[in-house]
Amino acid sequence: MRARLFTEQVKLASAGQWDSVLQAVCGLTDDEVNPRKNNMPCPACGGRDRYSFMSIEDGNYICRQCGSGDGFSLMMKVLECSFTEAVEHTACYLGIERQSYSNQAQATAQLARIQDANRERRQEQQQAEAREKQEQQAQAAQRAAYLLATAKPASPLHPYLVRKQLQPLGLQQQSSLLLVGLYSHGHTLVNIEFINPQGKKFGLENGQRKGVYHRFGGDAWTVYVCEGWATGASIYLMDNQAVRVYAAMGKGNLETVAHIAREQNPESRLVLAADNDTHLINNPGLTGAIKVAEQVGALVMLPPAATQASDQGTDFSDYYLANGGLSYGSM
Repeated sequence: MRARLFTEQVKLASAGQWDSVLQAVCGLTDDEVNPRKNNMPCPACGGRDRYSFMSIEDGNYICRQCGSGDGFSLMMKVLECSFTEAVEHTACYLGIERQSYSNQAQATAQLARIQDANRERRQEQQQAEAREKQEQQAQAAQRAAYLLATAKPASPLHPYLVRKQLQPLGLQQQSSLLLVGLYSHGHTLVNIEFINPQGKKFGLENGQRKGVYHRFGGDAWTVYVCEGWATGASIYLMDNQAVRVYAAMGKGNLETVAHIAREQNPESRLVLAADNDTHLINNPGLTGAIKVAEQVGALVMLPPAATQASDQGTDFSDYYLANGGLSYGSM
């Protein structure tokens, strides 16, 4: 019973500290115990591009060559020691000594105290991480405002705009990059999406990406919500700029942005302009739009049948291009 209780104490105490435990006891590097790093050389077997450290909480890792396990398992492999020895090494680092208890109730109470301490520590850690993230996002928002203020109006001859047959529609440009302002609740600028001439997209480091949108047009009776900037711009131009369009900058933001669009346009007709992902299982563009539309009381619209489904599916940007692009309005 004592051995089991001691092991349980060490296990509870090590929760959330396996990065520092494995660095101190096994000499592992920051990269080798960083969940953000993937496909590292395994510190146990040396297998190349096969190891990932999954969790600081329990030390879980995966190696496609020598298997997976928790922090104790990894320590056993690296140090070539037994489980009992791994527990002793961890306890020594954490400053945990074996204790004698007069009865089961006393032992149970001690474990409960450790669990409570762990819970408080995790909450404090989560709160600290949340504060740090907010500070980083605030700094990114300031950077976004500066970049948009100092950049020049985008050239209609930018390769991406030419390829998509789109007007700049208020975009800014810095060197060869298009700058798309991203906004959150209250239409507050929080980030920028950069688009290079090849169409690659990326945002500011530490900038907010969840729940952001880019908006076209002013107050209007019909309001669209779609996934990408090019899709939104195409819809806006096809409707002669007489509508308002929210580009959610990805499927993951569609639900949040649809709610924002409804809040900002309570009396308007709301339409989810879905991507027709016929090339993907369950057509997530359509099924996701239907689900969101039911929540916010919106209609769902797919690209008209004139656009043939392709190996990559279709969206309203494809339809716009297939019908003449910038000459659409004169057709």
